Amino acid sequence: EDKIKETILPQAVFVTILKEMHLAEATFELNKAKGIENAKSELASSYFDIYKKNQISEENFKKTLNYYSENPEKLNQIYTNVLEELTNERSKLDQQ
Repeated sequence: EDKIKETILPQAVFVTILKEMHLAEATFELNKAKGIENAKSELASSYFDIYKKNQISEENFKKTLNYYSENPEKLNQIYTNVLEELTNERSKLDQQ
């Protein structure tokens, strides 16, 4: 149990990473009409940058996602926080 917790990202960190990933995926959706291969490459690069910036590995991300997927209440709270943060960012953009 303790060993598992060492590899699981805290909820607040995971919220930030998921938010960044969803923004990267939204960009991918917008760009894929211009060329799917280039859009896929940019998405992979975005993922790499997100992992690097947050000092985690892809494996660490996947283990965390699996852990929270097996704990639906926690995952629900995480996604509630992701949506709140995205909504707040959009409000800031709308005010500019």
